[in-house]
Amino acid sequence: MGNDTHGVPQNPAALTSHDLIANERRLKDALAAFLPFKSYSLYFPASLSDQTREAFGPDCDTPLYLPGEHGLMLPLASAGELLGVFMAKGVRLASPKAMLPALSQAAALCLENLRLYKASITDQATGLSNQEFLTGALEREIALVQNCILPGSASCLDTGLASFAGCFGLILIDLDYYSWITEDYGFLFAESALAKAAAIVRENSPEKAVAARFGEDALAVFWPGAAPAACLELSGTIRAAIKDARLEYEVTGETVALSASCGIACYPHDLHGAQFRLPAAEQARSLAKRAKKALSVAKDLGRNRSFPFGRILREGGSVLEVLPLSRVSVSLGHSVDAREGQRFQVFSPKYERTAEIKRADGGRILGRYPAMIKAEIIVIEVQQEMAFAEILHLHDPAWTVEPGDRLLLAADGETQTVDTDKSPAPQRDILSGLYPHRDFMRHLAAVREHTPKFCLALFRLLEPSRDRDASPKHIETRIQELTGLCRERFGKTAVGGRFSTTSVIFFLPATEPADLMEPIRELTRIAPGKLGAAISAGLAGYPFLQFSKPDVLENCRKALDHAMLLETGPKFALFDSLSLTISADRLFTLGDTYMAMQEYKLALSADETNILAHNSLAICYAKLGKLAQAKGHFEKVLAIEPKNAMALYNYGYVCQRLGETAKARQAYHKCLKLNPADIFSLLRLGRLAEEKNQLANALKYYHKAAAIPGGEGVTMRHLARLALKNGDGEAAREYLHKALLYNPTDAFSLHMMAKLYLDSGQDPAIAETMARQSAALRPEQKTFWRELARALTAQGKQNEAAAASAKAEGA
Repeated sequence: MGNDTHGVPQNPAALTSHDLIANERRLKDALAAFLPFKSYSLYFPASLSDQTREAFGPDCDTPLYLPGEHGLMLPLASAGELLGVFMAKGVRLASPKAMLPALSQAAALCLENLRLYKASITDQATGLSNQEFLTGALEREIALVQNCILPGSASCLDTGLASFAGCFGLILIDLDYYSWITEDYGFLFAESALAKAAAIVRENSPEKAVAARFGEDALAVFWPGAAPAACLELSGTIRAAIKDARLEYEVTGETVALSASCGIACYPHDLHGAQFRLPAAEQARSLAKRAKKALSVAKDLGRNRSFPFGRILREGGSVLEVLPLSRVSVSLGHSVDAREGQRFQVFSPKYERTAEIKRADGGRILGRYPAMIKAEIIVIEVQQEMAFAEILHLHDPAWTVEPGDRLLLAADGETQTVDTDKSPAPQRDILSGLYPHRDFMRHLAAVREHTPKFCLALFRLLEPSRDRDASPKHIETRIQELTGLCRERFGKTAVGGRFSTTSVIFFLPATEPADLMEPIRELTRIAPGKLGAAISAGLAGYPFLQFSKPDVLENCRKALDHAMLLETGPKFALFDSLSLTISADRLFTLGDTYMAMQEYKLALSADETNILAHNSLAICYAKLGKLAQAKGHFEKVLAIEPKNAMALYNYGYVCQRLGETAKARQAYHKCLKLNPADIFSLLRLGRLAEEKNQLANALKYYHKAAAIPGGEGVTMRHLARLALKNGDGEAAREYLHKALLYNPTDAFSLHMMAKLYLDSGQDPAIAETMARQSAALRPEQKTFWRELARALTAQGKQNEAAAASAKAEGA
């Protein structure tokens, strides 16, 4: 290898001016232990005069005392390099000559402690953050945004009070063929390749993103506030830059090219259901596991590509092995949300290439082979990392399914039709009397068209009870016993089928859901004793709302998903208004607001008194700016349940947005009567008082909110804004520091801090850093771009200021 460090700092833990900004509060508190002062500010070397620099001495370690101004300029130097100046105001030194050398040593000690802290969170080989710091950042962000992932909470609808975005992304980057590079060129060269990639990741990471080393040979980018599309775009940018990089192997002079694969997981999009009830630390590790799974799929599909976790189920699966009885194992399991009954189209990747045909005259015809679907399969059993499926249909019997074939999730209604005239007659299982899955689906498709009223009931065996004194029953024995219990209650007209390895389904003609509710509840109660295992059950009927007959099967699955979420009582659910609400909540979590609204509307068609659906639909309307419609739905909730605190707060917020401040204030006060510790209602009342210039009342509300457990962090920004209105810049600075300790990615606090620096005539370079961060976090905020333009103008950077002003106009 040559002497090129490939962009990695010689000493990754060495302090920079940026570290002083990022740790300003930490530095201020450390210096305050040695030096009493009333206020302070930070300056960068670029803003200092030559005379001031000379006064600091050749080693930049001589403080400058200004007795007439009661000020002290304390140089902050590391390894002889001046990083910045701490300007303390309101300082009185009784013996300056004796104290100044001691203060210089105190400053050096504070900087050394800061350097040690930086070293503890930095990976020495790459100069990026280490994995422990990354994991901690993920946990903190999850703790902040948890209340924003489902409709209903104040932080979900009222983004003006929350100091965080409701999503973030995690990108894992792994060099392709890294083990091969290590074997052929040695460990040190491989480390230099990783360091080169790390430098590229660092250079391309957005403001406030955390770039880190992940494991032995992977890198990561944690990007607060980023949506899935932005993460995919960033991963493409990073991969392209890595592909353009070249390293020279000095021993042979060989030039080595690099490429990388990326896996992407986003929060909350890639978690769902009960996973959100886990502690933040568990959720952080689950998200990282999903990003690793996506990275693995990117590698399996050919490397040098990005793959989001959310696309694995749709197009990232593959056939692992071909089994007897027309069965296959596939690479999709519970970890990627695979479930029984899902259908996939199977195609061969061998023909995913350019077609080149040579003509007799020597010419060539180029094209690309179309996707060639060879079969359709249906999942019959799902395990954690894999599943088993049955081949439903082969397009060409001579072209069989093979290991390595790829999978595409089939949308509803895409089942390949089978010529029933040529298909063998349906065969029932000898012991259970159940149709195999394929035959049941054929039978269902044939008979439901002539049945004006019917139900589908789906049963799933859960984990068996653990009885050390009893021999465990075989799964087939349990299926037979479950089938017998169902037949006793459903009668001879019921037609049963095997839906999966652990589940059975029954078609019940001329039956209404109300007739089946109690028999199914009884089944769920007696199953543990009779079968040695609990069961869950989902029930759906036809007709119901505007759903078609083919929709009933999917509705039955949704009812089963609903049942699995029940924590107490029988795990049984009827597909009804609540099931539709749960389905809509899932769509809302994924960011599909319009589809969620359709499901909420269907839920209300089934039950006009569904408070959850009214409230959630209102929040969707409010997020789309349709405030009048939102207000109407909140009023319907309150007409049914006047003491619904969630609806009261959201109603107040919508009224405030519509300018109906008296109604808003009344709603917030009602919230406080129901819950005196309602932080967001106190903050909203404070904002209303501010708008009427009743600053004393506003301060009262903010102090009350800050005194409530969990309220201090979210309140600091509002106290800072109030302090600025009262002309108390130092108090505002202190509040903003606390706000950024609570949430380092609080764009509004960063914006106010930048404005504070500029308005007080302090170093515009620091203001620029903070303004850039705030604009990167919330690019839709025009005032953030204007503040950045002001900071750039103050430094004479006219071209950059013009670009920022243009951003403000286009935001």
